Parts: sequence; structure tokens; C-alpha cells
Amino acid sequence: MSATLTWASSGAGTKTGTTVAALIADLVTLINSKSGDASFSWEVASSNTASSPNYLVLKRKDGSAGRILLVVWTSSPAGNNAAILDGAPSLNSLYGAWFPSGNVDTPSNLTASSGTILGNDSGCTKVWASMTVASIYGTSGRPFYFDSAEGVLFCFQNPATPNCYMGGAGDLVVDSADNAQAAVIGYGASTLAGFGGTSAIMAWSATKPSATSSTACVRTNYGAADRVYFSAWTPGGAWASSAVSSTDILTDTANSKAWFVPVQLLGQTKGEGFVLKLRQIGFGPGTKGPLTPYNTTGPTVQARQINLATTGGTGFPWAVNFKL
Repeated sequence: MSATLTWASSGAGTKTGTTVAALIADLVTLINSKSGDASFSWEVASSNTASSPNYLVLKRKDGSAGRILLVVWTSSPAGNNAAILDGAPSLNSLYGAWFPSGNVDTPSNLTASSGTILGNDSGCTKVWASMTVASIYGTSGRPFYFDSAEGVLFCFQNPATPNCYMGGAGDLVVDSADNAQAAVIGYGASTLAGFGGTSAIMAWSATKPSATSSTACVRTNYGAADRVYFSAWTPGGAWASSAVSSTDILTDTANSKAWFVPVQLLGQTKGEGFVLKLRQIGFGPGTKGPLTPYNTTGPTVQARQINLATTGGTGFPWAVNFKL
């Protein structure tokens, strides 16, 4: 049975530029700013902004096994490492992969066709859907992230717009027996403003996207190596993208209540059914401010919207501190 995660929200980081190197450096600065905060489980293991590929590796603060790799190739590698890639990566695009058994801090073989990347690559995922740095980290784009003991969500958004981009790495899905599974979540070019909309931003496909494409999917080794899953349903009738009101199905403002709904996933195996769902990431109500929390007595944050927009918004995902 999976543990119950507690998500910590970084808030918006500082921005020094729009380049690939600036994106990596700004993430390093933001993550380092949480080094003394016990609410955050992950720290910088290594980073590179001097040459291609630019990368950032995270490890748990206790140094235990498990590494998250963020990587951007700015020039074509001599080889495409089959451990994480299906072919040539898109240049100047952010990718992420999860190494549940990774045990070294500095990556190797990121420009080779094979070879160990982070010490013990057993069970590692291939990369999430590519996100073009020029799109996710434009003039006013800011980094922020959600940290938990078993995974991290990396986000980029201009607070003046609803265009929020996200990739996640870690044990971020659970199966029907509530066992956590290693996965990367990638929405590619789709923004989270449509997460709760009536058109899926991670639409099911019979064609498997390659681990270099920008096609939104969850990539996991559940059941077999390198399988992909998609959103099983869309919220018909816009129930997950409605403003809070007396008719909103997800809130009861008179009694200070809110509800959150799990996100089920569908793979490409005939007859398998809905065996996976996102882990403590769900549909929730609309908001009127950035990173809006819902609290219980204390106050204790129980849910927070993944959305940096100063005006809040509807249809965005929520990171919740309880099982869905």
C-alpha cells in the first residue's frame, strides 16, 4: 500500500533570463532556497549550464537511492541513450526522467547511445513529453515546484496568464491495489488550464508516442517496460472547470467544504481497464488567486491548486495531501 504524500509548494522562483541555462540555473536557485526547509525532501545533486546537455539532477536530502534527471540538449548528441530516449531528442526542449534506483549524483552517457546514466538505472523511465524552453520560459515565465517524499512536479508559468506547463517525475501513479508505481508525467505543449476541461489535454491514443515527442502522456514501467497511459475521461458538462458558485458541484461555501476527484488513466492494452490513476493529483474547484490552498483546522493545508496565475482560475489540477 502506498504512503500518503504531503506536497510542499515552493512558490514562484526568481528569474534571470529566458535561455536554457537560465531555466536550469533558476531551478537550482529555487531548490537550494528550500535546503533548510524540512517540508521539502529533495535537493540539488548536480547541475550543468556550461555546455550541451544542460541538466539538473535531484536526490533526496537523506541521500538514499532515487534520482530525478532534468535535461536539455542544445546540440544534437552523438548518440541517443536508449535507456531514456527512443531517438534524437528535440533540441532546446526540457525532458525529465525518473531513476528509482539511481545512486550517483552526476550523470554519464547523456550523449552516448547506451551506458549507465545514474549509477543504477534499473527501473528507470524514459523521458516525459518534450517542453520547448522558448514556450515554457518566455519573458515572464517563472519556475515553481511541488515537492513530496516520492516525487516532484516541475512547473513554469507567467503569473499574468493561465498558461501553466508541468512535468513530473517519481512514484506518481498508483495501481488498483494502491501500490505506487514509477512514472513520469508530461503534458508537452498543453497547458494545465485545460486539465479539467471537456477536451482532454492528455487524450488517449492507439499510437504509442515516442520518448522524444511532445505528445502528452504518462510513461511508466507498470506491467512491462515503457508503457504509456492517458486520461481515461474528460469532465463532461464542465463540472471540473466551473467557477465557485451556489451551483458548483465541487464546493459548498455555506459549510466551508470542497471536494476533489481522482484522475483515472487508460493504457493501450486491450481489456486492461482503468488500473492506474494519478497519485494525489486530482480535479478540484476554481480559485481567485495563485497557488490557492484549502485548509482544515490549524490551519493545515490539505490541497493546493497547481496554478501561479494572480487571478486564480478554473480547470487546473490540485495537489492534495490525502489519497483520492
